[in-house]
Amino acid sequence: MQKAPTAVSQGTVPTRRVDTAVINDLYRDAFLSAEENLKKSDALINKAWKMSIDIGDDRGIADGYYYTGKVYLRKDALDVASRYFEKAVSLYTQGQFSDNLPDCYLQLGKIYIAEGRYYTGLQNFLNGLRVATDNGRSTDQVELSLQLASYHNTVSKDYGEAIAMLNDAEKLANATDYTVALGPIYLQYGISYLERRDYDRAQHYVALARRSFDRESATEQLLNVLLVEGDVYAAMRDKLRLATVLDEALPLIDSVGDERMKTNCRLLYATELYFLEDYEGALNICETLYPSVGQADPQQVRSRIQSLHVKVLYAMGEAQRADSLFEAYEYAKDSLYTAHYIGQGREMSESYRLDKFERQIKEQELMLSNTRYQRYGLITGIGVLLTILIVLYFLFRDKDKLAHRVAIKNTEISVQNEVLKQANKQNELLLREIHHRVKNNLQIINSLLSLQSRKTSNPDVIAMMRESSSRIHSIALIHNKLYEQQSINRLDIQDYIEQLGAHLLSIYNVDKKDIRFEVKAHEVLLDIDTAIPVGLILTELITNSLKYAFAGREQGEIQVDMRREGENNYELVFKDNGIGIPEAKRQRTNETLGFRLIHSLTSQLAGMIQYTFEEFSMYHIRFKGQA
Repeated sequence: MQKAPTAVSQGTVPTRRVDTAVINDLYRDAFLSAEENLKKSDALINKAWKMSIDIGDDRGIADGYYYTGKVYLRKDALDVASRYFEKAVSLYTQGQFSDNLPDCYLQLGKIYIAEGRYYTGLQNFLNGLRVATDNGRSTDQVELSLQLASYHNTVSKDYGEAIAMLNDAEKLANATDYTVALGPIYLQYGISYLERRDYDRAQHYVALARRSFDRESATEQLLNVLLVEGDVYAAMRDKLRLATVLDEALPLIDSVGDERMKTNCRLLYATELYFLEDYEGALNICETLYPSVGQADPQQVRSRIQSLHVKVLYAMGEAQRADSLFEAYEYAKDSLYTAHYIGQGREMSESYRLDKFERQIKEQELMLSNTRYQRYGLITGIGVLLTILIVLYFLFRDKDKLAHRVAIKNTEISVQNEVLKQANKQNELLLREIHHRVKNNLQIINSLLSLQSRKTSNPDVIAMMRESSSRIHSIALIHNKLYEQQSINRLDIQDYIEQLGAHLLSIYNVDKKDIRFEVKAHEVLLDIDTAIPVGLILTELITNSLKYAFAGREQGEIQVDMRREGENNYELVFKDNGIGIPEAKRQRTNETLGFRLIHSLTSQLAGMIQYTFEEFSMYHIRFKGQA
């Protein structure tokens, strides 16, 4: 729902009125031409912007940042667009120009949500709704209420709050005859009630949304409604109506360019095949959907694919593959949950400190303002000579009081800062204690596995126990290093890999061969969410080399090289001078748990793995970590 922004207002001087009218027209033409010719739109904005600077029109300058942000938004350059919108918000707020300010907050909120900065996006939506409400901008109120409802449906999962926001938006849209918003409002209602498992109401609102979009002939919006309707029928396990929706949706899918919609449509089709017990067909679709997951909200789409994938594997009796995929699905879901709420907590903490500092400044300004008003009252009621004497007297007295109060306030702030420092130290100690206890618990699990393995003579079971113990040890070692080292956020990977290699050599080098283990980590530091998958990958690779690479040899060499490439890209090279992996075994790598684990963990890190064998048997892995 794109609406034309409000143009610049006209001044009072005739020449200035003509200039602002021209600027007004240029900005309006730039907005209208943005759909068809971005280059022309950009040129018009630059011309209007230059005129605004030449005549010193603050409103026109602010509008220049705003419209430039809209153009970059059309170009999908979200980072650049956000910077222009932020500057526009600053200038609009400073000049108290409220016409385009709600839309600025709306666009910024959408950008931050797309970047995963959920709390910042929420704050922008709320700020925009406040400005729109204060200035009676009903259309902006509807749009921002709709975005807040979408936020609660997809991020906070507070469906009751989403429904409350939609109630306000629907009433205002009907009262102002803003009917173009009713379709999206009904669609969000359908999503809210679907997630609350109130399928009757979900069907009702989806039907209203379908009728609304049918009247507007919006193919992409209609397809979006069909996909939500399909999700409702899939949740109800209504195979017949799900098939009817798919028959209507599939012919429309080629007419839209949204890859997310295409993926959701194919996922619904795989769900239908699952209901029809065509497990092979559903499995093939699930396996081909992963590469098609785009950057827009990839984790939620991926989790839905993995959920159906697990169900299909269990239905086919492939419990081992299903268990492995389910563990990866749970780990990814937990990682996403942790990253989101830790990030949100940091943003809330920073916002709290800024608000507190602003309150302190306002209190001091209020104190100074009160003193100034008292002085003016005395001057008004007393004669000139007596007034001067009294003013001098009170001036010195109030200055002393003010200095005393400021000193007291500074002392209070110093005490508060010290309390915050002590609280931070206490939190750090608690976090170290958590790492220590996690390490101890993992060691207890290791001990239990060791005791359990002594009760069997089956070599396969003993080998499985030993491999599981090695994997648990690699995770426990990470928590132990975080507990011991200075930093509790980043792990020194050099020291960690050396200790991991020494531990695995003590377990698997039973023949006491001369194995040289060399590590070059180039001062790489990894966060815990990245370090644990990397540690498990290295555990599998080192174990595999020690068990198979040096068969029939008395000496060997293992090298691990890790370096950082760019802001959050990493390269891991693992190689040994062993006999390499035979071609026949290389074709069957998916049959072993170790190789499946390596590939699964690499995919989890958004990485790629490549194996070569020349002078060395070498694994080349590129992956992503947190910046």
